[in-house]
Amino acid sequence: MFPLILHRMINRIRQSLELSEILDATVTEVRAFLQTDRVKIYRFYEDGSGEVVAEAIHDRQLPSLLGHNFPAEDIPPEARELFLKVRLRSIVDVEARQIGTSTLEDRANGEVWASDLQFRPVDPCHIDYLTEMGVKSSLVVPILDRDTLWGLLVSHHHQPRLLSKQTLQVVQVVADQVSIAIAQAKTLQQSRQRAAHETTLNQVVSLLHSFPEMQLQQALEQVVTALQGSGGRLYTASQQLFVCGEQPLLKIGGSLDPTAGRIETDPDWQTWLEMEEALESGGWAIADLQRSMMPSELAIAFFAANVRSLLVIPLQYRQEALGYLSIFRPAIDLERIWAGRLDDRDPRQLRPRRSFETWQELKHEQAQPWATADIELAQTLGRHFAMAIHQRGLYHQVRDLNAHLKRDIQKQQQAERRISALNAQLEQRVSERTRELQQANADLLREIAQRECVLQERQRAEASLARLSHQNELILNAAGDGIYGLDSQGNISFVNAAAAKMLGFEVNELIGQWMHTRLNYSQPDGTPYLAAESPIYATLRDGTVQDKTGDLFQRCDGSTFPVEYVSSPIREQAQIVGAVIVFRDITDRQIIEQMKDEFVSIVSHELRTPLTSIRSTLGLLSSGWLDHYPEKSRRMLEIAFSNTNRLVRLISDILDIERIKFGKVTAEKKLCNAADIMTQSGDAMRAMAEKAGIHLSVTPVSVELYADPDRLIQTLTNLINNAIKFSPAGSTVSLTATLRGCFKSQVKRKKALR
Repeated sequence: MFPLILHRMINRIRQSLELSEILDATVTEVRAFLQTDRVKIYRFYEDGSGEVVAEAIHDRQLPSLLGHNFPAEDIPPEARELFLKVRLRSIVDVEARQIGTSTLEDRANGEVWASDLQFRPVDPCHIDYLTEMGVKSSLVVPILDRDTLWGLLVSHHHQPRLLSKQTLQVVQVVADQVSIAIAQAKTLQQSRQRAAHETTLNQVVSLLHSFPEMQLQQALEQVVTALQGSGGRLYTASQQLFVCGEQPLLKIGGSLDPTAGRIETDPDWQTWLEMEEALESGGWAIADLQRSMMPSELAIAFFAANVRSLLVIPLQYRQEALGYLSIFRPAIDLERIWAGRLDDRDPRQLRPRRSFETWQELKHEQAQPWATADIELAQTLGRHFAMAIHQRGLYHQVRDLNAHLKRDIQKQQQAERRISALNAQLEQRVSERTRELQQANADLLREIAQRECVLQERQRAEASLARLSHQNELILNAAGDGIYGLDSQGNISFVNAAAAKMLGFEVNELIGQWMHTRLNYSQPDGTPYLAAESPIYATLRDGTVQDKTGDLFQRCDGSTFPVEYVSSPIREQAQIVGAVIVFRDITDRQIIEQMKDEFVSIVSHELRTPLTSIRSTLGLLSSGWLDHYPEKSRRMLEIAFSNTNRLVRLISDILDIERIKFGKVTAEKKLCNAADIMTQSGDAMRAMAEKAGIHLSVTPVSVELYADPDRLIQTLTNLINNAIKFSPAGSTVSLTATLRGCFKSQVKRKKALR
């Protein structure tokens, strides 16, 4: 009976060439043969997970698992290894908690030897797994595809079920037939794929070799469709660009390039392709751009165009690079149905499954990898593109050569006709030419004479230019101010001797040096200039003339000196090519200005002192306070008159400063008495003292002196003025003198008694 049933099952399986129909027929026939509740075919994927691809259920005794996926951990690698190596078959009895296993072995004579069923206790996790599925007995037979484990033929029943050895053999034969059918279906699929690729290839080749011009745009669109892409590009070495679909756009000068024509010529593109792992037969298949090392600017452009996968085929014919063929694929959403929700807390699925309820997993923005067949088709099409582009280039070259040849033949015929006409005129022109030659000889002699004159003038001009250059060099070196020039980078291009001397360098030590670090110049307070803030660099950058006074330059020994400099740009054809700086050392000038300021301060003080005394005297007189004291009033007027004379002499002294500069003024020394000088000084300041409420006491000492009395009075009044100014009201200022080998006067201040 078994042979008849087996024959019927095999005939049913062989009725179709479509794999899905074969698998459906297999599970239907096996379930009818075994009389179990569910028979399914489970297919493995590359990551170890699997999917129920065919299923037959009887009276809905068990729930359907068709289209449901199971994680790789449900059937661990060790179990998959046994299914493959020894073709392990297993029968599980859940109630008896036993598992029977049998292996197949290929003998040397081509026979297959099957071992007897060996029973042992089943793993508790396996029992829990089947119990949760509502299964009391199961049968598992591996399905092989040559040397790989393709899937499993599985039978489930809700009651315990014993299977005989003959029944297991029948199921094994069916599994072997399914293996054969899988191989045939794969061969059929490959044949169909080759036929489709050949059709695509013929269509593209027909477009590439169309006359009179290649249909590159239509060919590109055909390739994108055949490779299931969302877009593509064809770039040729002649800088032709053909695009299909949405394109990545690079930014040029802050805006997007509307022609999208800069990607293949962008240096980042070439560098990135060299870094990526290339295919053995040429090209690059980038499955996921997010995982590649694409430069950020390119990546942003591709992601903006929704490009996730990229296939780049270089177009090359006999070592000649002809361009690139690029195909794009977008990101897609993947949906997968799982038998039970995966436990995130148990990533390895070590705990028994508690539920097989349908769970839909949806993954967004997933990359579409490139299959080997896609890559091979793209490479083949790339070779045809390269051959067609090369042949079309040869065709254009031959066409251009033929056109040139035709024009050359026409020119030759025209030349022959012209030669015939010229031969007729030749004899006539010989005589004319002879006369012309004679005239030309005379003209040549004159031209030679003229050229000799021109040559002499040029030599004189060169000599004059050399003298002028030497004269300019002498002028530059003779200049008292420091002069140096800079190129556009701030390096010293020339410097005169005065500048080198002021800086403490030799001329050749400065040429080619970076000005900013060599001079290390700073602001008047000693703060160094930053390169970007330097006035001289402002000239190089903006072309502005900078006139600065008081900045500091640094000498070779590290010391600094103040300078006054003017920085002017050097322009050539409206471009700033450098700058010239003229500077001078203003150390002496600053010293003179400081002395001048001190002189003005002293003169102001000297003028203010007698003026203050005169003002105080006039104030007392104008107030009428001295009307009752005519003697005192007369004395105050004499003092004011004396101070007025002193002011006249002081102004005369100021006018004599210029003479002092040349050494022409001397002090007017004469015999005078110290008592008179002290009395006059006290009288000059008495009005000021009374106005300030200060008692002025003068104790004169009669001593004959040989000196300038005006200078002595000036000195004593200055001292008394300072004492009055810084003394409180009611105090006493005393002017005394002592004789100790030499005359010495003193001004003392005493506090008021209270």
